[in-house]
Amino acid sequence: MNWVDVESLKSLVKSVILISRADKSSMLVRKHLVEVLGFEPVAGEGREVLIGRGVSAVVVDSHHLYLTEEEILGLNSDLIVVASAHRSESGTKALTTHATGNWTCDTNMGGRPRKLSHTLAGAIRAAYNSLKTRVEEDKGLSGWWVGLEVTHHGPYSPIPLLYVEFGGPLEARTDERAAGAVAEACIEACLAGPSKIAAIGVGGGHYAPTFTRLMERDEYDFGHILPKYSIPEGVELLGEAIDKTADGCSVAVIDWKGVQGQYRGLVLDRLHQLGVEIFRE
Repeated sequence: MNWVDVESLKSLVKSVILISRADKSSMLVRKHLVEVLGFEPVAGEGREVLIGRGVSAVVVDSHHLYLTEEEILGLNSDLIVVASAHRSESGTKALTTHATGNWTCDTNMGGRPRKLSHTLAGAIRAAYNSLKTRVEEDKGLSGWWVGLEVTHHGPYSPIPLLYVEFGGPLEARTDERAAGAVAEACIEACLAGPSKIAAIGVGGGHYAPTFTRLMERDEYDFGHILPKYSIPEGVELLGEAIDKTADGCSVAVIDWKGVQGQYRGLVLDRLHQLGVEIFRE
């Protein structure tokens, strides 16, 4: 491994892939970046940096969920794409992407109470498209589900950040083909620009079926998504969701059947107050 001055790398580190040594699935993505895609490891002041294909990756020791704002700002990046394990007890093998933040006061999985990260819908779109294409082209990934997750967990990020994940059941979190799909998707996300059709989503379940379907049809690119289970608490944060979708967002899409009847009026009133264009699905 070569040793370099971290200061000399700052000009290269604008959009970065974030790898965590505390996440074995994340480290499988590192392995693919180095061994398959030819990223070159270099070492600086206390952390490893991988350079390749016009994109850099940074490897940190701590778990990505619990990174502090200071640690995130220390990456000197304009966009952070986190490569992560996806955990689920449902048994479904999944490749997912999403923004981060906590709609409620629960911070058991990192972040700040009732605070959303900045994100970029265009990067979420690029990651989604890449994952979808890889599953369609790779027979070894047959049966893997590709889609969005709602906004959840940490870390809180003051700069645009998104997660790209693979896994589900335990054995799926060590699948090297899936790790490769995530590595490619992280690169595409890093290279993405802002979306012209950015929106936030409101309602529905954790795996955002309505919003995934709309992404599949290229109708919208979603930044933050407020799930049914975080309503009504999260309704007050819809303005923050719009403001922190860095593409510039003036559209909210409601999964109408995915919002409890008694809260539909509350959601509509808040969105009308915010002056956004509202669509019901």
